[in-house]
Parts: sequence; structure tokens; C-alpha cells
Amino acid sequence: MVSNHPPAAAQEDQFPLVPGDDIVDAEDMLDGMRVGYFEEGFDSVYEYIINNPYSATWMRNDSALLVVFVSDEEDQSNGYFGQVGEFTSWYSTLRFGPVYLSSIVTQDPSVSVCSTPPVPAYVGDRYMEATNAFNGVIVDICAEDWSAGVTDASHQVDPYEWYELTYEPIEDSIRIFIDHVPNNDWTYQASDNTVYFTTIPDAGAWVEIAYRHEETEHLRPPPI
Repeated sequence: MVSNHPPAAAQEDQFPLVPGDDIVDAEDMLDGMRVGYFEEGFDSVYEYIINNPYSATWMRNDSALLVVFVSDEEDQSNGYFGQVGEFTSWYSTLRFGPVYLSSIVTQDPSVSVCSTPPVPAYVGDRYMEATNAFNGVIVDICAEDWSAGVTDASHQVDPYEWYELTYEPIEDSIRIFIDHVPNNDWTYQASDNTVYFTTIPDAGAWVEIAYRHEETEHLRPPPI
């Protein structure tokens, strides 16, 4: 959760929400978020990912990337991305595989579900143009439920059929959990140090792989 104000995004240092967090955690994070005066979503994403050293402590280049813009105004970025195409070209390079966008924004008065027709100048045309460039999901900011759109966006992420491990494991120590439940539908192949799923985890599943490796073994005290 990051401010749409670039200077604030460049200084944000709250750890992101994780599975198990609830609405109170989200509200606390929102309350603790740095704020600013302008809504420049494109430039804020750049500031957070590129110029904020804290983001590098938890963001991983080998994971899928989904950015969800939430704004009741048009994007006003004029620092890095004066044109929408400049943002989409840069954003598309951030991962080895596909990246994803979703927008929860003010829509045109002709289709808006707001009780009062929105001011046309506040319509998030730039956000929606960028989202459409990635075949993303757009939700009206006045919709009663935003969750369906965000869930649909997350389901675009390509399924993981395998994971290459960081270290060479002690093979019989490998344990895999999907949504915190032990799972045995996988095989390990030592030749490429990779776990292959027999049954691919569902979209949005939380996958954890635990194992011991030789470095850990060397830290054990010698037997008496």
C-alpha cells in the first residue's frame, strides 16, 4: 500500500500486508502511510520500486507483479511519465514474465455507478488506458465491492508449475504447504534443483517450500 504522491512513495517503509492480516491491519497501514497533495500514480510506482531502498528488502524480481491503482482523480504524473505509453513501456520491463495492472478509479459519467455524476476532469482515463494495455481489470471507484475486480486481476497471473530452489536441499527434508496445508503432490528433480507440482496450485494459493541444506548442516555442533 503506497501513496499516490511520489515524494511520499519514495519514503514509504511499511512492510506489506501478508496472508493472515485482516481489515484492522489494512486500516493501520493506511493510517500510517505517508500522504501528499497530488495524485501521480505512475510516478509514485516508479519512485517506490526504483528510488525507495526499502522496496528492495521485500520485492522479488522472480515473482509476479500486480499493481492496483486506487484513485478518485485522474493521474497527474508529469515527472517520469508525461505520456501513458512511457509508463506502460517501462512497467512492462519490470519482470522476466508478464506484469499486471488493475484500476479502481472514477469512470465516465455515462457508465459511472456513483450516486452523483463525477466531474469529467476526475475520470481516470490515463489509469484505464494503462490498465487496458495489459488487459487488466477496471472497477468503478463507487462500486460497493472492489474485491471481485482485484481477485480477477490476481487470477491473470500465470500458474506456477515448478519452483527452482535457492539452495541444494537435503532431499528428505523438503516440506511443501499450500495455504498452510501440507501437500504431497510434487516431485523434486536434483539435476536442476527444482520442485515440480503434480497438481498445479490454484490461482492465488499461498505456497511455502521449506527444507534444510548443507550450509545449515555445517552449522550443527559435532556429535559428542
